[in-house]
Amino acid sequence: MQEKLTIARPYALAAFNYAEDTAAVPAWSAMLEMLAEVVSRSDLQPLIGHPRVSSAQLCELITAILTQHLNEKRTNFIRVLLDADRLDLAPEIAELFERHKAAAAGVVDVRVESAYAISSDEQQRIAVAVSAMVGKECEVSTAVNSDLIGGAVITVGDSVIDISLRGRLRALEQRLI
Repeated sequence: MQEKLTIARPYALAAFNYAEDTAAVPAWSAMLEMLAEVVSRSDLQPLIGHPRVSSAQLCELITAILTQHLNEKRTNFIRVLLDADRLDLAPEIAELFERHKAAAAGVVDVRVESAYAISSDEQQRIAVAVSAMVGKECEVSTAVNSDLIGGAVITVGDSVIDISLRGRLRALEQRLI
């Protein structure tokens, strides 16, 4: 997954910069979200990269599906992805585009994985604490991961804060070895 994000990063950044320069961020965001959904469809995936399906045919199919979200520049973006054999990165490009959009709006995404469900009050306290650290508004999403045993793993952008029991046990193991 990290490798895909690395490859997708320049495409997402180029799309975001162009969208921001032309005041079309919401339109690009909607198009990339729809493109990610289309590319992820199980009935379309066999066509992507198939040797008998040309880039032009695939582009025609995708543009027919996304017609209401496209203009000349967004269609060209899809062609660039097809020509570079990067269409399968559409979900990662959409994710990174949304990160750029949130960062430009002064909002940072915070992902909290914990051993047990986190209450909305705890989410709010985490948001306040992280917001004080990064100086931006935080949007918190949570997930339960019972493998953590206890505690949590907090991801803020590219930074990871591991305060889980599993992480502490691993650190202790490393010190003992």
